[in-house]
Amino acid sequence: MKESGLKKMELLRRRFGEWLAATNYAARTREEYDRSVRDFVEWLGRETDVESVTEALPQHLHQYQLALCHAKAVDDGRMLSVSTQAKTLAAIKTWFEWMVAEQMLAFNPASGLRMPKVPRSLPRNVLTQEEARMLLESTPIEEPRDVRDRAMLEVLYGSGVRREELLSLTIYDADLVQGSLRIELGKGRQTRIVPLTQSAIAALKLYLEEARPRWASEAGKTTLFVSSRSGRALSDNDLLRIVRKAANRAGIRKHITPHTLRHYVSCRTMSRKTCPESRDPLQERLWLGRAFNFTRHSLNPFGASMRVDVPGIGWAVPMTCIARINGLIGD
Repeated sequence: MKESGLKKMELLRRRFGEWLAATNYAARTREEYDRSVRDFVEWLGRETDVESVTEALPQHLHQYQLALCHAKAVDDGRMLSVSTQAKTLAAIKTWFEWMVAEQMLAFNPASGLRMPKVPRSLPRNVLTQEEARMLLESTPIEEPRDVRDRAMLEVLYGSGVRREELLSLTIYDADLVQGSLRIELGKGRQTRIVPLTQSAIAALKLYLEEARPRWASEAGKTTLFVSSRSGRALSDNDLLRIVRKAANRAGIRKHITPHTLRHYVSCRTMSRKTCPESRDPLQERLWLGRAFNFTRHSLNPFGASMRVDVPGIGWAVPMTCIARINGLIGD
């Protein structure tokens, strides 16, 4: 592909990113789509003789799909997972759909792509009650930084929010009187209210009184959890480091991430029959998510055989049939 053709595709890619932002796609999704489209454009210029995106044909898309099947990840050299392949192809399909909608293309060459079937598996590293307790108690509260870390762990443990949701919280999202968090930028860009445990409320109050004022001194800074060095919002890597540091302190040998605590919350919630801090069935259902997906696998780290009354359905489901709750153990 000539230099002029590459520049034109680069411009289209940037305009596509602007459209994703204008249509309120999440920042992480925009980054993934941009990377997927960039990789495809580079492959198209390297492996084919097309001079413009208008010359892209369905066979080029099928060839790229085959190339993804044999591609290896840059970081660890392993073959790309089926999930990664599916996400990449979904981004490219959206890119072509956008160009057709903008009347840049007469037809969508990616419309005939058959997406790979992604296997649905259960989480491998689910914490037990004892491990979850050790994870929290291993983090002291003597130093301001430890106070912040303990508060973040307590919120993850007590509410089951996603990592992006936790990092995007502001001081106005935490209602310590009502004992709840307001999630403004949840999955699907939907707002919801999630309850907090009493220990999470206490940890947040201590953090807001003794730790956060030391770092977030600039006016207008409303991010809830901030860096002890810059006073700015923490990153994904910062949160991952905090969780793994706590796991090491607790002597937990499992592969622990922030999402591991989310899986634990779902198991704990279903084992208690009601959501923490809630006795209203309607509130429970809204907190868990309105759709329930069941698979015939056991996901009971508590070692007990039980039946759970599912809110809004009216009948009991064996614990061994409950493996996934939409909106609670989502991606």
